Amino acid sequence: MLSFTLTRWQSVTKFGLVTLILTQLLSGCGFQLRGYDTVGQVHFKTALLQNEAGVRSEVKLAIRKQLELSGVKIVSSESEAEVLIRLRPTAYQVSRTAYSGLGDATAELLRMSQPFTAVWGLTGNVVVTGSVETYRDRQIETDALLAAEQELKDMRQSMAENLARQMMDRINRAVQKQFTLPEPESVTP
Repeated sequence: MLSFTLTRWQSVTKFGLVTLILTQLLSGCGFQLRGYDTVGQVHFKTALLQNEAGVRSEVKLAIRKQLELSGVKIVSSESEAEVLIRLRPTAYQVSRTAYSGLGDATAELLRMSQPFTAVWGLTGNVVVTGSVETYRDRQIETDALLAAEQELKDMRQSMAENLARQMMDRINRAVQKQFTLPEPESVTP
């Protein structure tokens, strides 16, 4: 039993060392791990977030962060906002996809979706309405439930960031499409 424990400890140590070396190599070449990204140049400067009950806290935080990183000022009144973003309750589902011989879940499919509506503040016209979705598959280590819980928390945060990027991209494209004038056609003599 002791030799099995030592062998397992040695393999975990080797894996950690390899991971550390790869991380150092990748960070040295300019590679960056995914985190918050901006959606590029946004076509509005101010926004008001309106949340219904049931919007997940990770999603609220990710959208706020995405707006800030895109250079959009979050305002507190409708009269100051170019765009009003109304968030409806977040849908979050977990489906068990695999079980151990003892009946414990060993894999799950996570699904998170966020319905939203964006309204142009000056006119009250709906710019875009819809829902964004993201999925993740997760393997559960039944011997390391504490680590599995932290992994789940990190996955939900990553999913919320993904939803925020998708939503901002859709709102930005809709605002651009709605308020971009067609380019005049050139006349050839």
